[in-house]
Order: sequence, then C-alpha cells, then structure tokens
Amino acid sequence: MRILHVLSERGYSGGEDQLAHLLEHLAARGHESIVVLNPGALFAQTCQRLGLVVHEVRMRNDADLVAILRLRSLFKSTNPDLIHLACSRGHKLGALADVTSKRGPPKIVTRRMDYPIGASALRRWLYGSAVDAVVAISEGVRREVLAVGVAAQRVHCVHDGIDVGRFKGLRQGEQREQVRRELGVVDDTLIGLTTASLHRRKGQDVLLEALARLPDTGPRLLWLFAGDGPERSALEQRAAALGLLGTALSRRVEARFLGAVRPVDGLLAASDLFCLPSRREGLGVALLEAMAAGLAVVATAIGGMVEAVQDGVSGLLVPVEDVAALARALERLDDPELRARLGSAAEARAERDFGLERMCEQSEAIYLAVASERPSAAAARRRVQQGRPDGR
Repeated sequence: MRILHVLSERGYSGGEDQLAHLLEHLAARGHESIVVLNPGALFAQTCQRLGLVVHEVRMRNDADLVAILRLRSLFKSTNPDLIHLACSRGHKLGALADVTSKRGPPKIVTRRMDYPIGASALRRWLYGSAVDAVVAISEGVRREVLAVGVAAQRVHCVHDGIDVGRFKGLRQGEQREQVRRELGVVDDTLIGLTTASLHRRKGQDVLLEALARLPDTGPRLLWLFAGDGPERSALEQRAAALGLLGTALSRRVEARFLGAVRPVDGLLAASDLFCLPSRREGLGVALLEAMAAGLAVVATAIGGMVEAVQDGVSGLLVPVEDVAALARALERLDDPELRARLGSAAEARAERDFGLERMCEQSEAIYLAVASERPSAAAARRRVQQGRPDGR
C-alpha cells in the first residue's frame, strides 16, 4: 500500500514522534510512505533517516490557495492508495485540495487535541464527508469528534504508544547519578520534571504557583522544565517573582528552565516525580514516558490523561487550574513509600496498555480497512499492474 502523509508542523513534539514510529512500522510491513512537509520542518530529518521520499509544500495558513493547488497536484501525481492528514492544518488543506474529487484516494485524519471542535457546517464537513475515517488518540478526543455529528463507526480510538523497553529500569542505572551530578545535585534533593512545550495550554504557570505554595518543612525540591515555546519568558519572570529561580540553599524549592531537550531519557532517569498540569491534553506522550520510567506522576483530570492515570493507583489526578489541589498532590509525594507505590503501578500500566507495537498495529489495520473499502481508481489500476491486488 502506498500512503501519502501530509504534515504541516515545522516543530517536533509528541505527535511527530508517534508518526515517526508509525512510519518505521509501515516500512517494516512492506508499505510505501511518501511525506509532504513544510520547508524547514524538523521532521525532514526523520524522513531522511528512514529513506522516505519528501515533497515540500509551503503551508502558510489553513486556507493557503497555493498550498491547496500544490497538494491537489501531488494527490494525482503520487497516486496513493490512502492519504493520511497528520495534523490540523494538513487536514484542512488536504480536504480542500480534494474537495471536487469524486474518485480521489480515501483520506484519514489523525486528531490529537481534545479541544471542542464545534458543530458548524464546515467542521461537520471536515470530520465527516471530507474524510473517510478519523483516528483519535484517546476516548476524550473521540468524544469531541462524535459531538460534531460524525458516525461512530468512522471514528476510531488508537491510544498513543511508547517504546516501554526504552524506559524500563532507567532510574536504576548509572545514568541517574551521572545526570544528577551534571545538574549539581549530589544529595537527597528530590527532582521533579515537566517535559512539555512552553505553551499556555500546558499549564506550567499553574505548576509554578503550586510550587510556591509548598511548605518549607519538606525535602528540598528542584523542578526541571524541559521544553521551549512562546511562554518561556513569561514563565521565567513569574518564577523569579515567586522566588523560585536561583534560590539559596535555605529555600525548599528551585525551578530551572532547561530549554528543549531531546531525548529526555537522562532527565527521566535523574527525576523522582513528574507533573503534566495541562489545561488541554489529547493524551500526553510525555506523561506515558514518565509512567514507563516508573516515576510518580501528577496530571490534570482532562482529556486522555484520565485514561492513562488511575487516581490514587498509578498516579494522582487534580482538577484543571486548581493551584491548591496541585500543591497538595505534590506535597503528598514527599512520602517516599507513596512515590514508590505509584511509580511501580504507573510503570506496569504503561507496559500493559500503552505499548508502541499496539499503536502501530491498530493504525495499520485501520489504514488497510479504509483503503480496501474505497480504493481510488488510479490506485486500483496500479495495484493490478504490479500484481498486488491486496493493496500491499
């Protein structure tokens, strides 16, 4: 099967990581992937590593007429069995590029965000008749798609997956002490970690307020913020105002902004607890990675995170933007026995329910089913010419 993937994102975060793993799986299964990217996209490095054909299309906005015409041309010239619209802008542009086609290839869109979509005629068209199927990364996201009025059988939940073996035993190895030394931590100071882009929806500002409320009687705590984004300056200023930056040894909590860090394995190895205080979150790859590493996690009860974390069992859940509740949850994790119990349960849950192989296999099965239900005429002819009527 030949699949054309449209990705407009220039950066690289959880969604791109999931797509990279999926492309590797598809290649191993004998499928051909072609990728459409914005010029300068970081994902081009992944495509180069995998030896994939890349077409560059400048996708400036959601209604870029030049991009629409370029995509329409690529949809014809690449002759795919299936088009995967891998992000929000790619979804809109890809749908508009094929709006007049009656016999174009079937299309699948991946929906990662749990924002309400709205029930306008345009939204119903985008998620309904403009595509053949929607893949939602959590049941929370799936509910938002169904609220638009899309038929339930066309909306599939495929949870994000992670390479759990990569994180297993991470905090028991030599890397833990090495990274802690590099961070200047040589005592029993606790290290807390948040790995997320610095956007308002990720809620790092709420976490800063909660950290400032922790009593001085507990163990010393260094909180690491790994990630970059438009909110960095404002967050650093707020941390300074709260007395969390460059604190003296007599103070309990210090916050440190590291910028973008990839990979995050070393930070996970060095840390003792993790928090993702998002205002909105489709699922949270960063959360799954922390769970797989055996960290005690705190997350907001929003989107797909309630599907990953069982409150009080594999982590702690708090209401969105509730500073007091978040501070109480963090204070509870001063208890080493509670951290150990939650971390062990989190690791087991990640291994059982959020493995990478499951995500890839479920996605491939949906691709094959959709491509077989409505094969394009051109793709069908090509498969017959190549002697591969099954679409492989």
